[in-house]
Amino acid sequence: MSKRLLVAGAGTMGTQIALQAALQGVDVWLVDPSDVAIERSRDEVLRLTARRVEKGRLTGHEQAEVLDRLCYSSQLEEAATTSDWAIEAVVERLEVKREVFSQLDRSLPAHAGIATNSSSIVSSQLAGDTRRPDRCLNMHFFHPVTVMDVCEIVAGPHTSDATIAEAEEWARALARTPVLVRKEIDGFVVNRILGAASREAFFLADHGYADPEVIDLAVRSGLGWPMGPFQLADLSGLDVVLDIRRARFERLHDPLDESSIRLLEQQVSQGRLGRKSGHGFYDY
Repeated sequence: MSKRLLVAGAGTMGTQIALQAALQGVDVWLVDPSDVAIERSRDEVLRLTARRVEKGRLTGHEQAEVLDRLCYSSQLEEAATTSDWAIEAVVERLEVKREVFSQLDRSLPAHAGIATNSSSIVSSQLAGDTRRPDRCLNMHFFHPVTVMDVCEIVAGPHTSDATIAEAEEWARALARTPVLVRKEIDGFVVNRILGAASREAFFLADHGYADPEVIDLAVRSGLGWPMGPFQLADLSGLDVVLDIRRARFERLHDPLDESSIRLLEQQVSQGRLGRKSGHGFYDY
């Protein structure tokens, strides 16, 4: 695919989506208003591509080509004018995402679609801030994007069939398998199934039935999962998981989310954000 992708948000997910695109030969803008976030993203991309060189999965020349395809900017409007598709990957806060969608709509070419990577905020909450609701939907990638194959394509009632087809094409261009979710529903497919198990795990820990590491051991040994719910939360980032659980509780008032929020707030308030900070439910 010769078209240019824009990824808004240079955090963990945005960086991974942009890197996956560059690895597949796609030219990509990675945009963030924070210079600190951009520098952190550059360092992470360099680290991840260097590891691939060390393991023989990339040559030095191929690494240089990947780095050349990934362009950084703090100016969303400027980058959007030369892009053909945009994926928003900013924090899981509705007001922030709405503003980004509005900015993208003002600056992107008329043909460009806008996707949110959100796993908890559906595009029908964002499309109204644009003049192209038929070109809006969710493209939910999984962390780490450079490893996890699936991409959930979630259509809203406003999304056109042409936009769905183009989103599936973009997912394949990033070498990810598109899974179409035909109607919006909280958690989509994977996270509804995973989230149900995770909320039960947090409930058990919060009420003292078993410690997090014991629950993880039981899930790995008894269910054959590669990692337990608390290990997965550490990998995803406890601050990110906390935002998602808070947003879900505000929508659904599920008491199981209260256990998750309590345990996550304890960790986050101490700066224990999981793997990215070196400490979470586990120490790394």
